[in-house]
Amino acid sequence: MQDLNAAGLLARVMGWQQPQMVQDHVPDLQLLAYYKYDDYQRFGPGRRFIESLALWLNRLDLEDRAAALELVESELVFFSDREISHLVEMAYPDLIVRERLRLVAEECGLPTHKVGELSRHPRFKELRLKSLYLGLSDGARTNELRRASNHEINNEQIWQAYELGEQKSGAMLSDLKKSLGKAGHEATAPHFNLIWLLDDFSGSGNTYIRYDSEEKTYGGKLQKVYNQLHKLKLIDPSHYEVFLVLYVATRQAIDHIEYWSERFTSEHGYKPLQLRVLCPLERDLALTANPSASIRALLGKEKYFDAAVNDKHMKVGGTDGRLGFAGCALPVVLSHNTPNNAIYLLWGPEQYKYAGLFPRVVRHKDF
Repeated sequence: MQDLNAAGLLARVMGWQQPQMVQDHVPDLQLLAYYKYDDYQRFGPGRRFIESLALWLNRLDLEDRAAALELVESELVFFSDREISHLVEMAYPDLIVRERLRLVAEECGLPTHKVGELSRHPRFKELRLKSLYLGLSDGARTNELRRASNHEINNEQIWQAYELGEQKSGAMLSDLKKSLGKAGHEATAPHFNLIWLLDDFSGSGNTYIRYDSEEKTYGGKLQKVYNQLHKLKLIDPSHYEVFLVLYVATRQAIDHIEYWSERFTSEHGYKPLQLRVLCPLERDLALTANPSASIRALLGKEKYFDAAVNDKHMKVGGTDGRLGFAGCALPVVLSHNTPNNAIYLLWGPEQYKYAGLFPRVVRHKDF
């Protein structure tokens, strides 16, 4: 009955007079809602996707609703909680272990295809103990990664934040010394060799590294992490690797991070960043790449945008927020929160005059 009511509401909003119009659209939307969209964590109590879609469409002019529905049906990319969890579960066995095998092969002069010999090598276990895992946001899912490692990551190696402080870093080094000694490895002056930085999504890369041309300084999480690793003596400056592991990232973000991190690390004498992305999103996903004429016209209408979102945080991206932070123009939604790299029509917060289909909870806010 609830599905029938939602379908009727959608038909009224769209002005569908023929039953065939309902059959052409509603079953597919209901199926997607059941498997994915109903689980968007920012929907209010008692509200599901079809109702939210009807309310969202109703705020548009009648002549724009068909284009908006086309956007949802043909362009929307929704990462469910289960899909992100699957990427997290892949990260340790398919990426982290593989990188460790590669490093042992390079250090010991062994062929990379001799996996059994490499995995039995004492250095392989030593590097496992000398790995430090830091979450870069609440989307890093460090607890899930630790469980996916099958007990190979212990609690003293992993932390849900990248700002440690002297007390926490000292405790980690002390625990590392005990672990190395127990395993029969040298533990006189313990340091971490492999640093794994974890996050769920990057649309532009600016959060991780950016350059202020006026101040001639770098900002972002990566410069803070590198500075902290050296200041707190968590690593041996002559022997360490830093990996940034992103579960999902756009090609725009990948290119940005690789370019600016290479400049930052070379200018400061740090070891280069190793970027690894489990699910890359190519540039043709952006709605500016090759949109239909109707979607292009819809995105061009300023009436469906609230300029109040263009605060100091949005301005860091250098563009108007209508096409998302840094002009990424993504049709992407994550189940826990829509990234502000998506188009405003999708993520517009509910407190503004036009709310998006999947309203975003804003992390930064001007007062």
